[in-house]
Amino acid sequence: MAVLKKQLRIYLDSNVYVSVAKQEIGKNWRGLFVECEQFFDYVKKQNHVIVLSDWFFEEVIVVSGESKESIMDYFKDSIINIELVELSEEIGRKELNRLGSHHADAKHVAIAIRNKCDCIVTFNVKDFEKAKSRIKVFEPLSLLLEDLSF
Repeated sequence: MAVLKKQLRIYLDSNVYVSVAKQEIGKNWRGLFVECEQFFDYVKKQNHVIVLSDWFFEEVIVVSGESKESIMDYFKDSIINIELVELSEEIGRKELNRLGSHHADAKHVAIAIRNKCDCIVTFNVKDFEKAKSRIKVFEPLSLLLEDLSF
């Protein structure tokens, strides 16, 4: 009898998409954009859902110069399930400070938690240390290895 895997709701930090858009190479010639492409391919095959927020789009647009439409086209062309969510105005500064070391990252955490995401995928895992007690945080390829535990 086959075991059915849970469809994950994965909140995407903007730096993952930016790595694809800019075809970034990390330290020691680490192909960040290649890791992202493998991650997105896996997400597609597993029928997981990528959750994108208005805060995600704001950050990506500033860093990459792309329009929201071109970002959306990437996901549509890749046939990846996405869900669009908004940043809640209810989130207070104290709550954000408890959720992350940087205000911008804390917003991502708050959005992910409020929208019942299973995890956050980012290349800046260390910036999400405070949030790890509330939500799982992975690098793109690390999620592939950990997906079995959900």
